[in-house]
Amino acid sequence: MRIHRFLVAALPAAVFMAMPLQAAVTVTYANPDRFTDAGDRNSDPVSVMKDLEQHLRSLGDRYLPPNANLKIEVLDVDRAGRPRMNLPTEIRIVTGKGDMPCIDLRYTLEMDGKVAQSNKERVCDNDYLRPAGPRYNEHDPLAYEKRMLETWFQERFAKGKPPR
Repeated sequence: MRIHRFLVAALPAAVFMAMPLQAAVTVTYANPDRFTDAGDRNSDPVSVMKDLEQHLRSLGDRYLPPNANLKIEVLDVDRAGRPRMNLPTEIRIVTGKGDMPCIDLRYTLEMDGKVAQSNKERVCDNDYLRPAGPRYNEHDPLAYEKRMLETWFQERFAKGKPPR
């Protein structure tokens, strides 16, 4: 009976210890009310920010080693295209002429509790109208921004590591 109680008590701890650690990505937003172009009539800026945050976290899960913590502060969001009023709705027009997606951010990457990289960058994709490829849905209103962030993430943090 004692052994059974011990196993019942020790099993959850053993399972927890056997689980692989995951990298942590923390995303914050500096002053979203002043962002250049986070939302429009068809997309709420809060939803846009949550969607970008989730995407950055998934990139961390895919590309960062388990001993990494990445803190990203989004300073500005300027989405691809420009909203054009077409009452009663609004559509986003992309022309490839100066309407590329850009996101200003500041990041700090810690490895084993020590700062490995820290920088402030403006991430843009001037070739955003190329085909989206199989990973991104062309109907996703943030497809250009997500692809741009993945390319940036791979260049900064993956260092040749294949995605999981």
